[in-house]
Amino acid sequence: MRGSWPISCASFCAAALLAAALGTVVLGCGASQAPTLTYGESARRDYERALAAFSDHDCLTAEPLFNNIVREYSYSRYAALAELRAADCEQQQQHYTEAIRRYRAFIRARPTHAEIDYANFQIAVSYYRQIPQDFFLSPPREERDQAPTRSSLRIIQRFLRDYPESEHVAEAETMQREILALLARHELFVADFYLIRDRPRATVNRLERLLEDYQGSGLEPQALLLLGRTFLHMRERPRARTSFEDLIARFPDTGYALQARNYLDMMGGAQVDAGEPPIVEGDAEGGDDEEEELEGDPDAEGDDVTDEEREAHEQQRLERERREDAEADAEIQRREEARERQQQQQTQPPSGGSGSGSTPY
Repeated sequence: MRGSWPISCASFCAAALLAAALGTVVLGCGASQAPTLTYGESARRDYERALAAFSDHDCLTAEPLFNNIVREYSYSRYAALAELRAADCEQQQQHYTEAIRRYRAFIRARPTHAEIDYANFQIAVSYYRQIPQDFFLSPPREERDQAPTRSSLRIIQRFLRDYPESEHVAEAETMQREILALLARHELFVADFYLIRDRPRATVNRLERLLEDYQGSGLEPQALLLLGRTFLHMRERPRARTSFEDLIARFPDTGYALQARNYLDMMGGAQVDAGEPPIVEGDAEGGDDEEEELEGDPDAEGDDVTDEEREAHEQQRLERERREDAEADAEIQRREEARERQQQQQTQPPSGGSGSGSTPY
């Protein structure tokens, strides 16, 4: 036993040296199979990994990865793309306020980036998606507050003006047409609201605003016909004739033009001098609305009108429209409450027994 110990020890040491040498060779081969990635290659790898999660609508995974790319690879081109995709994630999750903030931060930080039109377009989309949608328990969209709708229209029109060559123009124009139609329906709703309550001046205000501000809505023929009928109600026949003739000239093939011709036939075929002032006979319906219409009107004050006076008049007009919208909203609320009470009454069982003599609903 004692004589074999030196041989065993030598054998053990030789085996250890051989194992170490083999390990070095194996490690060397492994390193050659997985070379170290460069800065740009690492950024691309991480971006593609985050983009795959985003494409699968997994923003809970993708958004932190995009944010990490922005921090770790801020000098890479993938940092800018990650900023946009992180904003897209917020939009996909319906966090529209945060999405808008991120798109605007991208625009401020990278005003010359190739995707700048995309960022501005997505801001418009984020506003557009905040417009109230139809729901069977709510009033129609045109009967609700239109502040988000007007904001969306303003942003979309700015995008179309600033980026007329963008690949997103067609989609933006489609959204614009839908918004114009919605705002025009709202103006028609409010105009009809006041006409039913015998306030034709307020009706004229809303119809003229529709025709001036929401061109391309597709509701111009209907608005012109209602405008002519309202002028007839106010006994302003020359202005009624002008509205009907304008309708026939601009939209000759519509059913509204046929109705306008019938009104002109009833009014008689004699032409009215274009310079003849409107005839108003005992317009008691106008009341305070007429005074409010003429007060501070720049068109009635001649050419010596300052910008401050015009701005004051515009503020008066907006305030008047806000009051009108508030009245319409209050009426809608009363109508909804009455409908809810009626539904509750219909679902409640009759009070009293069969012999109580009560009348069932």
